[in-house]
Amino acid sequence: MEFELVVNNGLVVDGTGAPRYRAHLGIEKGRIVAISRDQPLAGRTELDATGLVVAPGFVDVHSHSDWILPLADHDEILTPLVMQGITTVVAGQCGFSPAPATEEVAPLLDGFSEMLRERAFAYTWRTMSDFLDVLESQGVLLNTALLVGHGTLRYLAMGRRSGTPTERELAAMALQVGQALEGGAWGFSAGLAYAPGVFAGNPELLSLLRVVADRAALFAVHGRAYSWVSPLYRPMIGGTAHNLRSVRELLGLARASGVKLQLSHQIFVGRRTWRTHRAVLREIETAAASGVDVAMDAFPYTVGNSTINVVFPDWFLDDFERQVDDPGSLRRLKREMDVLRLGLGLDYRDITLLWARRPELAELEGLDFAAIGRRLRQPPFEAYMHVARASQGRARVLLGTYSGDGAREEPLRAVLAHPLCAFMTDTILTDQGVHNPASFGTFPRVLGRYSRELGLFTLEEAVRRMTSWPAARLGLADMGGVATGHWADLVLFDPETVADHTTPDRPDAPPSGIHAVLISGRVVARDGKVEQNGRCGRVLRR
Repeated sequence: MEFELVVNNGLVVDGTGAPRYRAHLGIEKGRIVAISRDQPLAGRTELDATGLVVAPGFVDVHSHSDWILPLADHDEILTPLVMQGITTVVAGQCGFSPAPATEEVAPLLDGFSEMLRERAFAYTWRTMSDFLDVLESQGVLLNTALLVGHGTLRYLAMGRRSGTPTERELAAMALQVGQALEGGAWGFSAGLAYAPGVFAGNPELLSLLRVVADRAALFAVHGRAYSWVSPLYRPMIGGTAHNLRSVRELLGLARASGVKLQLSHQIFVGRRTWRTHRAVLREIETAAASGVDVAMDAFPYTVGNSTINVVFPDWFLDDFERQVDDPGSLRRLKREMDVLRLGLGLDYRDITLLWARRPELAELEGLDFAAIGRRLRQPPFEAYMHVARASQGRARVLLGTYSGDGAREEPLRAVLAHPLCAFMTDTILTDQGVHNPASFGTFPRVLGRYSRELGLFTLEEAVRRMTSWPAARLGLADMGGVATGHWADLVLFDPETVADHTTPDRPDAPPSGIHAVLISGRVVARDGKVEQNGRCGRVLRR
């Protein structure tokens, strides 16, 4: 029998964690239809995988690509994801999703999503189902699964108001959650350190999570605190570490609602926070042992991208446009940020400006805020507020000391090595400004540095947590494995040379060792070059 495409002579790492084996794959109509451990197979097109691992395509379980996918040129912008072996993205994270939308709420969505977007687009959809239809009609580069964002729903129900929702507003949000899940969303996300999610109390969240749990969907959440002190808990200094309080709070919501909980980007921010990592991981392990359906995800870097506003307390974010020009508010903010900075062991030199969003500030991109202060001849706080003000709080920054600082990374390794941890990019990938290295090297870095070089886990275990584990968490069928009947989303890589080559000076350096990437049975990248095959991704509907 002759197949459309065959992949012969590969070392199959099938995504289950089982030992690798030599085999030959036959592919028809986008799916794996034959696996031979004996003779090579015949096909109209053949890929010779001699010396290469053949693995399921990598699942980026925490992506913000949904704000790029509506663009006509999204495949050009998101190419770095494919080049590192990603075939599926799970987007709509941290409470931000482009759907559902209305004409009235579009300006609010534009406001909170500006740091995530390449440029503005028209909201030609109203429901989650409509949005998935739009993506499907234009085609997508990568397989795409969407979560519905709490922040989006809060704006739909409450507009700019930051207080507690009325019963009617809460009922409207609950209705929208259910409709989004019925319309194809795979779960619900929240960003409890970003406006408007920062204003949500636990009763509001619990009410919505019961809807999610009733439909056996996933809850992915950016917690209120990832540092031992934070601006979102009182007292700021003293008592239980704030990141531990945050994890306990989320685990409590999962117990009360019965929801499947995904702790997004489990990090430990600030040098004085690193010591808390054992206590936080024990808390998660204890909850899992008691029956809470909980897992986490992380990226393999000690830096991460966010908005410039992420360090501000909730009282300052409430009416940010007025507060940022009020002398009294700025004095209070400086006092709190000084306490936070000293308490965390996180300084302005640990925060780099990626995208200023203002042409006149573009020359500052790539500099840390200590250097920006020197360039502007201002103290670092004033320089930070200058960029925050000029960008209307929408500049993009790269924060350091995330679970390490390069010289020391014990907390990062502990998280990555944990069997409940999936891998992800959490990158905001646009053509603008300076890049987050995660856009280019996340999965090769896990395979190269943390598996091959440091031995935190076997290659088979690394692939499992890149593929079948996140697919199972979400509920994706026929994906995340090399098995007959599964979609032929595959990565062919050299286990001896696969590696990330990004550096602080070259965060966009391409990886090595990724020889071919297939989506839906079609080769979309080969030997570091994107194939001109059109958009082969599938819009995944729950």
